[in-house]
Amino acid sequence: MTYEFKSASSAKIGKKFKEKRIELGFSIIQISEKLFINKDYLNAIEEGDYSIFPSESFARAYFKKYMEYLNIENDFPSVFEKNVEKKHKKISKEIRFNSSSGKNFIYISIFTLIALSIFAYFLTKTPVVDEKIPENQIIPFKDITVIYETVKQNKSIVISDDNTNILNKLVLEFIDECWIELYLDEKLIEAQNFKSGDQYSKVLKPPFKIIIGNSDSVKGTYNGEYIDFITNANRLTKVNIIYFLNE
Repeated sequence: MTYEFKSASSAKIGKKFKEKRIELGFSIIQISEKLFINKDYLNAIEEGDYSIFPSESFARAYFKKYMEYLNIENDFPSVFEKNVEKKHKKISKEIRFNSSSGKNFIYISIFTLIALSIFAYFLTKTPVVDEKIPENQIIPFKDITVIYETVKQNKSIVISDDNTNILNKLVLEFIDECWIELYLDEKLIEAQNFKSGDQYSKVLKPPFKIIIGNSDSVKGTYNGEYIDFITNANRLTKVNIIYFLNE
C-alpha cells in the first residue's frame, strides 16, 4: 500500500505560501537562510507534498515557522492523518486474515500429510528405472537476456557549452545583486543568488517560467531576443514573473 502525502488541500495551502513569499519579494533561498530551513523543505511546503519530511512533527514545526515568518494563518494540512488511517486499516485487515487463515492452515497440513503418505506407499511399490535421456533430446539453456531499465532524465534541460548556439538558450547578465527561481511544470528546478558581474546561461525548452528578484538588476536574452524584466515587475518588491510558452 502506497501512502500519499499530498492532497488538493495541501497544494492549495502551499500555493498561498508561495504567493505570499513572492508578494513580499523574497526568494526561497533568502527564506532558507533567514529561517535556517533547507530550501527543499520550503519548496515541499509550497508544493504541498510532505513526502520529503521524516515525520509529521518535523513537518509541523517547519510549517509553523514558515507560516509565522510570512505572517499568515493556516491550519496544517491533514495529509499525515489520512495515511495513519490507511495504515491502521491495513494492519487490522492483516490481523483478520491471519486469524482466519490459522484454521485453514491446520486443514491444509492434515490433507498434505495424508497425500504424502499415499504417495510414499505407491513409490515403494513402483520399480525404479534408470533411464538416461538421449543427448539429442537434451534441451539446452537459452541465453538469458537481461534488460536494463534506464533512468529517464529530464530532457527539458540541456546544458550547452557552445556559446554560438542560441536556440532555446537563456543568457543572463547581472549588474547588481539579484535572485532567480526557475520552474518547469510548476516545479522548482533551480534557485540561485547572483551578484554584480555574474553571468548565467542555460538551454531550456519551453514551457517554463522564471521568477526574478531585483528585476532591474539583470538583463538578458532568450533565443537571441531581448527580455523585458522591468515593465511588468512589482514596483515595490521589484519581483517579476516571466513565462516562456510554446509558440
